[in-house]
Amino acid sequence: MTTSSTGTGAGGSVDPGGAIGEWTDAPGACPAGIPKVDIDTAAKLASASRGEDAYVGDAPSTCYFIHDGVYAQSGTLMFMTKGGVPGGARRYFIGQSRKGVVIHGRAAVDDGIGDLVIENLTFDLTGYSESKSFNTLTLGTGKNIAVDHVTFTGDCATGLKGGHIETNGTDNLVVEECLIEKFGHCGGGGHLDHGVYLAGGKNLTFRNNVIRQNSSRGIQMYTQGGQYGTLDKILIERNRITENGHADYEDGIVINGSGTGPISNVTIQHNIVDHNFYSGIRFAGGSESNIVITKNTFVANGAGSTAAGRSEINIDDVGGAAGTAITANLFDVGNALINDCYDGKSLGFGFGDNFVHGVAPSGTKGNCVATETLGDPQLVNPMTDFHPGNPAAAAYGAYSP
Repeated sequence: MTTSSTGTGAGGSVDPGGAIGEWTDAPGACPAGIPKVDIDTAAKLASASRGEDAYVGDAPSTCYFIHDGVYAQSGTLMFMTKGGVPGGARRYFIGQSRKGVVIHGRAAVDDGIGDLVIENLTFDLTGYSESKSFNTLTLGTGKNIAVDHVTFTGDCATGLKGGHIETNGTDNLVVEECLIEKFGHCGGGGHLDHGVYLAGGKNLTFRNNVIRQNSSRGIQMYTQGGQYGTLDKILIERNRITENGHADYEDGIVINGSGTGPISNVTIQHNIVDHNFYSGIRFAGGSESNIVITKNTFVANGAGSTAAGRSEINIDDVGGAAGTAITANLFDVGNALINDCYDGKSLGFGFGDNFVHGVAPSGTKGNCVATETLGDPQLVNPMTDFHPGNPAAAAYGAYSP
């Protein structure tokens, strides 16, 4: 497979049986039967997103068709203060072409605003300047939001204490066929800069995206002990999560719930998680439950670190990763399968029936690892094509049935 920065436009599709993290482009188009409003300047885009000036009387289900061009504004260019019909017809912001509509600026959806679609355009933070913490797209407490065929990119030198996408109490979000890359200061100092930052919300789905080369974590689930709320019903499937992080404790995915901010009912399936700096998936905080990690392919995570604890699956300390089942995955281990089981086995954390090529710790450090199938998966290419050539591995990993 490849991780091309080209993606699909509106009307594009992904073959559910095809390569993970790949899609095709198509021109943007407004849905039939919905009023179309043409947008061709940054001023118009800012006013339309706010429902102001010439756009104050637009119907909730309006489609704003953004023509090819560069739209630049410091601060938040798109601040969406009006949505679609609650639980019904949505309001659309659709680009003419994904590569042709380039937004140098940020976007936010106000609290309580939902029933929105953002589709077929590019947010580019290259050279963007902001002194305070920020996200490229901030999502509030609204419901029913789709982010589809959008590129989020940067120069790996822009971003501060946030992420390309951040949720703060969002309900029913679907992010599909997006490229989410190069957020934050990758050369140093960007330890709080992430591709995706899930701070609070429920019913959050990330499907068939490429999440790569972000400064700290590809996906961070972190509720700040409840200060940001809770996380519940998270689905992460068919994504390529690769080369995130530049220091220890920076990972493909981190699950960090504590105090009154638990993280529950998370399913991570059919993803390729490879070459992340410290670990593939790391558990911190100790307030997690019902986590299912199944049919993923993990390759050479910990690739950037020299720390003894680098691993494919990582637990920070005792009391972590409770209620986690790790099954039917394919591990082509870079350093260790897991750093330490701690007391995970007694808390319902465990591996069972995975395909493992590499080292699992022995003794008490490895007591959460059950009987696994051992062998070389013979990946077609451990950097670009993660289909196993070994028939014994066919029932495991991201491409398994």
